[in-house]
Amino acid sequence: MPPRLSKRQQREQEELLALAGAATPDHVKDEGEEEEPSAPAKGGFAALMANSVDVEEESSEGEIRKVKKPKKKKKKESRSVTPSQSVKIAVDQPSPSPSPSASTPGPSKKERKALKKQKAKQKDGVDEIDQALQELSIKQAPFNPYHRFPNLQLAALLSVSLSHVDPDAEMRKFFGKKVVDAAAKASPGPSSARRQPVTQRSSLTRRPTWWPAKMREGLMVRVLSDEEFQRKMKENGWSELEERWWTVEYSKRYKGVTLSFMQTVMSGDPDGLYAILRRVPWHADTILQVAEIFSHREEHTTAADYIERALFTYERAFVGAFNFTSGINRLDFDRVENRPFYLAVHRYVIDLARRGAHRTAFEFARLLYGLDPWTDPHGALLHLDFLAIKAGMHQWLLDIFSLFDAQTLAEKSGSNVLAGRVSVLALPGWAYSRALAIRYKGGEDAAQESTAALKQAILSFPSVLPLLADKADISLSAEVRGHPAFKIFVKDW
Repeated sequence: MPPRLSKRQQREQEELLALAGAATPDHVKDEGEEEEPSAPAKGGFAALMANSVDVEEESSEGEIRKVKKPKKKKKKESRSVTPSQSVKIAVDQPSPSPSPSASTPGPSKKERKALKKQKAKQKDGVDEIDQALQELSIKQAPFNPYHRFPNLQLAALLSVSLSHVDPDAEMRKFFGKKVVDAAAKASPGPSSARRQPVTQRSSLTRRPTWWPAKMREGLMVRVLSDEEFQRKMKENGWSELEERWWTVEYSKRYKGVTLSFMQTVMSGDPDGLYAILRRVPWHADTILQVAEIFSHREEHTTAADYIERALFTYERAFVGAFNFTSGINRLDFDRVENRPFYLAVHRYVIDLARRGAHRTAFEFARLLYGLDPWTDPHGALLHLDFLAIKAGMHQWLLDIFSLFDAQTLAEKSGSNVLAGRVSVLALPGWAYSRALAIRYKGGEDAAQESTAALKQAILSFPSVLPLLADKADISLSAEVRGHPAFKIFVKDW
C-alpha cells in the first residue's frame, strides 16, 4: 500500500504543479512510486521546500508518513542551486546522514538582515554617519565663505581645552578632594535651600543646583551674512581669514526685560534687580549686575556663582557649529547683544586668578582672546602673558609670539594677512614674558637664548626696566635711572 500523503503535502504539490503550468496528475504511480513534478520557473513554495526534505516517520498507528524537516546546506551550494533543482531536491532527495556540521545552527533572521544591511552599505561605499556629515557640510558650506588664510596654526592655538575649564578639579590637584569639598560645604551660595537640584549640561560651568532653564531664554546665535561680513572687513581694513563671525540675537520678550534692566540701573535701586531675576531668572545683564553687588560686598564666592550663571545663559544659546574647541569662531563685539558674554568671561578670569586657579584662568583668558583676537576689546592679551607663565604654557606663548613675528616679517613683501590687527609684538609684557618662557623651557642654549630675548625686550621697551627692577628689588644707580630711554613719555594729542 503506497504511503498516504497528508493534506498539507498534497496542497503543496498541487500548487507547485499549478505554477509549472501542468495538469494535476495522479499522486501515486504504479507500485507506489511518486511522480516527479516538473520544476517551476519561479514559485513561492520552491524557496520554502528548497531547504527541506521528506523523511519517512512511522506514526503511532503504524502508518508511514512523510514529515518535512529542515535541511542545512552550505552557503556555497545554495548559491549554485537553481529553482528547478531545488524543487527536485525537495521531492526526491532522501534524508541526509547526520554529520558534525549539521548540528551547527545557521544564522538567525536578525543576523541575515544585519548582513544584508552591511552589504548594502559596502555597495554604496558611504556609511550612514559619513553621509549625514556630508549633508551637514553641504548645508553649512554657504555660511562659511572665508577660506583665504591657509595657516591653521592660529586656530589650534586659540582652541580651548574643555578638560581644563573646571576650577574645582584644579584646586583638588593642589589641596586634595576632602579639603575642597569641605570648603564648598562651609560656604554655600545664597538661597541654596530654595534651589531645585536640576542637573544642567554645560562645558564652561560645573554648577548643578541652579534654577531650571527653559528653552533658550530669549537668546539665539546666528552666523553673519556675507554682506555683514564684507562690511565689517571693509570698515576695519582687514583681509579675509579662515574664520566665522557670529552674533547673538534677542527675542522680543528679552528686549523688554533689557529695557526694564536699564531703567532699574538708572534709578539706583538694587531691589529692582532682584525683582527682574524673580521674573526672568536667566537675564544675563541683571545676573552680572547682581554679581557686581556681591563683589563690592567682598562676597566673592556668591559673585563667582552669579558670573557662572551668566556664562551658562549664553552658552545655552551657542548651538550648532559654534563651539570653543575649533578656534575659528568669533563673536562680533560691535553688537551690544554679545558684550555681556565678554564681560562675564573677563570677570571670571579675574576671579579665577584671585583664587589661584591659573590653568583654568588661562583657558578662559584664551577663550576671551579667541572671541575677537583682532581688536581684543577686553584686553585678554594683558592676562595671557602672565597666566601662560604661571600655568606652565610656555610653548604656547612662544608659538603665538613666533606667529605674529613671522607675519610682521612677511609685511615687507606685502603678504601680511594680519595687518591692521592687534599684535602681541606691541605689548611689553609679551616681550619680557617670552624671555622668561625660553628660560623655563630649558635646553642646552636656553640661557643664551633667554638672555638675547631679554636684551631685545629691553631695547624694544626700555621704559619698563625701572619698574621691573623695583619689583625685583634690584637697585639701579641714579645715572641709569636718569637716562632718557628709561623715562615714560606721554604724547600730546
